[in-house]
Amino acid sequence: MKKISLLLFFSLLYITGYAQFLDDRQSTAQVLKGLDYLYNLQPAQAEAEFAPVKAKYADHPVKFLLNALQIQWKNIPIDQQPAALNSYLAELNKCVEASHRYYEIPAYKMECTFFLLAGHGFLALAENYKGSFINATQEARKALRYFKEGKKYKNSNAEFLFANGLYNYYRERYPETKPIVKPIMVFFDSGNKAQGLAELEKSFRSSVFSRTEAGMYLRDIYIKYEANFGKALYFSSEVFKDYPQNFILRAGHIETLLLNLKFDEAEKLNEALQSNTNPVAALSYHMFDGYIQEHKYKNFSQAKAAYQKALKVKYNDRYTKEYVAFAYLGLARIAVHEGDNANARNYYKQCLKYAEYLWLITVAKEEQKKIA
Repeated sequence: MKKISLLLFFSLLYITGYAQFLDDRQSTAQVLKGLDYLYNLQPAQAEAEFAPVKAKYADHPVKFLLNALQIQWKNIPIDQQPAALNSYLAELNKCVEASHRYYEIPAYKMECTFFLLAGHGFLALAENYKGSFINATQEARKALRYFKEGKKYKNSNAEFLFANGLYNYYRERYPETKPIVKPIMVFFDSGNKAQGLAELEKSFRSSVFSRTEAGMYLRDIYIKYEANFGKALYFSSEVFKDYPQNFILRAGHIETLLLNLKFDEAEKLNEALQSNTNPVAALSYHMFDGYIQEHKYKNFSQAKAAYQKALKVKYNDRYTKEYVAFAYLGLARIAVHEGDNANARNYYKQCLKYAEYLWLITVAKEEQKKIA
């Protein structure tokens, strides 16, 4: 399951009101400003905004949720850093525990509802990328209780459309791509993919605080599942221009540009990834370079070398697993071009092992049949 937006939850909490944190306009403004810094990978500036809020609300779930998000963005990819991941999960569980302490008090219930939804949503995401799909579904099921409670507000405020859109889309899509969870999904209310997309797009157009998250998810959905690269590029462009220092968003935008055959712009943006030593950036850079060499310059020897470099970097399930599939698919095409069908068959097999994009799987299978 995808992560639940902190910006969304803080905005919802601010709108609905709460005796302490939510009536504190200075603190809520500091949190939102800090989150902008965090998205742009400016941790020192983010902490400067968060610190007074966390000191003031030392036992409040907001403190623990902010702690978790800071740990996540400081340790990319967090699922490959055990100590950081344990700290991240611990902060999320503290957020859940702190919310439960006040949940049954009527004046606090709305605020705690959203923090519980956020906490369980992040826990579900962490389990998903650990490969624990059953655990991810169980965490999502815990979040469902709180999602239902807030669902009634979607027609009165655009911010609520984001969570509703995510649920409607992924409730139907997730079991299609992860069949192992299908037996558990009978306990979830049914969703609607078309309605979910419409709600996410309306959230992007109409909301203030959840706009960025809606754009990120729409970009990913339109690439991974819907194969609508033009729409994906629109949302990717909007998000990247707001956070140009975020190399995760840069990589996603480069990918979207390449799929729209905008090679010149993609190549220029890719140069900045070359000097980034983070494995996510390094693998992305080499794969994009290979793709550009193969498709723009038809320089198959350089493309082959770049793809092979990408495969030497440890991939990450969340950010770069699909790029491994892209690299193997490129190597397969080059092998066919070189008349080496034996290696091509192996590369196609490896591509299908890693690929999750529905259209990429279809392309690989169709090309594979031609040399069977």
